[in-house]
Amino acid sequence: YPLPEEDFLVDPFEIPPHWRRVYAMDVGWQRTAALWGAFDPETECWTLYHEHYVGEQQPTLHAAAIRAPGAWIPGLIDPAARGRSQDDGEALMDLYHDLGLDLVPYDNAVFTGIYSVWEHLSTNRLKVFRSLTNYRKEHKNYRRDEKGRVVKHDDHLMDCCRGLIASGRAIAKAVPVAKGPRDPRPRIGAGSWMS
Repeated sequence: YPLPEEDFLVDPFEIPPHWRRVYAMDVGWQRTAALWGAFDPETECWTLYHEHYVGEQQPTLHAAAIRAPGAWIPGLIDPAARGRSQDDGEALMDLYHDLGLDLVPYDNAVFTGIYSVWEHLSTNRLKVFRSLTNYRKEHKNYRRDEKGRVVKHDDHLMDCCRGLIASGRAIAKAVPVAKGPRDPRPRIGAGSWMS
């Protein structure tokens, strides 16, 4: 993405509770990554605000780290699960479901996804917290080879970003409103014999 970092980086801030949140996940043994985004329905702008970037760990540890920012936040997962067969991808999704993650597969169309991310970046509708160091490192190295093919190396968070932009809006949720304790007294209102 030929855009200077300063055009899309922002200092971390508290995400407003009405912004809808979602994360996208890219699974692998060498590296399992997840990227959280918040969608502002008023400006239709995404803000990437949190990342998970760990290799060679068990799914139970990844699942615990991914639930930490909010177990209520829905997630997306690469349907191919880092080059495995579709059956293996579905088995990994089932495994993470069993570990408490709410996941659906994201749209994994590479070129369409890249263009969508580029459109969001170039129209100022995608912002990234300056604190996302792994995302920033991958972003700097994300490129095409001499034949125009995307170099598929150290691109886990870039894949997450594509999936999040492509599919996240449909499932993103705002912070749940806590319900207070129910008043056990009967309510008196119009139409009541006591009114």
